[in-house]
Amino acid sequence: MTVVENDGIDAETNEGYAPASERYSATKDSFTIGEVVERLRPEFPTLSVSKIRYLERRRLINLSRTRGGYRLFSSQDIELLRYILTLQDKEYLPLKVIKKRIEGGGAFTAGDAAGDLSRVLEERTYTREELADTLETEIRFVEELISVGVIGRSGELTQRDAEIARMALEMAKYSIQPRHLRGIMAAVDREAALFKQVLNPELRSGDDGRVGEAMNKARHLAAVDSRIKELMMANVIDTFAP
Repeated sequence: MTVVENDGIDAETNEGYAPASERYSATKDSFTIGEVVERLRPEFPTLSVSKIRYLERRRLINLSRTRGGYRLFSSQDIELLRYILTLQDKEYLPLKVIKKRIEGGGAFTAGDAAGDLSRVLEERTYTREELADTLETEIRFVEELISVGVIGRSGELTQRDAEIARMALEMAKYSIQPRHLRGIMAAVDREAALFKQVLNPELRSGDDGRVGEAMNKARHLAAVDSRIKELMMANVIDTFAP
């Protein structure tokens, strides 16, 4: 039997179907959880009711409720949530770090977050536990990605690794597990070796200017390679339909 929890959400699917009286706010000063998800989802496409509940359980947000138990958001609550999601989804900070910033009186303006933290985040590194916390996944998932060589190849878990892990987690929703990415990583290594072979004379020249130019060429090749593979994949996918 389908169970219905507060906020008019099907507990099995996490999809909202609250009655109109609960789905839309009675006043301009408060908003239901469904309204908040609808309002913020264009900025944060993966936002869900269950994610907001999780943030509340972690005590990052503290919401008032109606007599019937439905969560209500003030405008300040929405701004705080936007701030948290920006730091988590776009700046890749773990929740415990975000919580400390909030408890320390940090500003709740999401628009300021990227500018204030950009320099710090360029060199941001993670422990395995922090990355798992950021992705809201088990540490085992992070360790599997490391074991197959998809992330952590420099000996550290960097900002770039966090984004790779986030994409890997998205693929895992379709039952594509870390072990399945081993072949993709092997193909990347082969292509990178080809690029390095082409650029080796400049890379080994000992001239800083030539080496810098070679690195720029390598990045350009990588961008072209990514685009050509995207187009090739699109051609192949078009053959899927009978």
